[in-house]
Amino acid sequence: MNEIVARYRRALAGVTDIVHQVPADRWRAPSPCPGWTALHVLGHLIDGQHQVASLITGQGPRAPRQDPAEAVTGAPVPAWDATARHLLDLLASIDPAVEVPAHHGEATVEQLLATAVIEPLVHGWDLAQAAGIEVTLDAEAVQACLTAITPVAERFAATGMYAPPRPAAADASPQQRLLALLGREVARSPAH
Repeated sequence: MNEIVARYRRALAGVTDIVHQVPADRWRAPSPCPGWTALHVLGHLIDGQHQVASLITGQGPRAPRQDPAEAVTGAPVPAWDATARHLLDLLASIDPAVEVPAHHGEATVEQLLATAVIEPLVHGWDLAQAAGIEVTLDAEAVQACLTAITPVAERFAATGMYAPPRPAAADASPQQRLLALLGREVARSPAH
């Protein structure tokens, strides 16, 4: 299997693991994303995977939902499971080298997934924080995102989609450095 597709599949599996651990009373809990609850984060993840599906099947980009919580139809866990299953099925059937219309011209499916993996990875962490769950993100995906994001972190923040980078401790783990780079407040923990 293609390395980037495998990385994306692991990121989706990580979100699935988190979603299945969220206590029912935590879906309305605040998340690290300003103004969003755990349900908003899940909706953003679901909507984002629908956007990825649209891109990798050649349908091109589409606008995200204004209220991400609206993407959660029915109960949160089955809504995510259906979305993840659909995307995993697509990933199993699509050639990662095929070029498709993207936000700024043509890109291969592999190029799209290499960038898009940041969403399930980091928002999976956001969801875990809202739910009070300790999570260690996929180390290889974290390193790949850290390598890609470090030189452009300020530009990411300028889009308004991410908070400005925060300082990370000198002994911060790659996970902590990535999260801080994307504006997350990370506690120093020996688990990371």
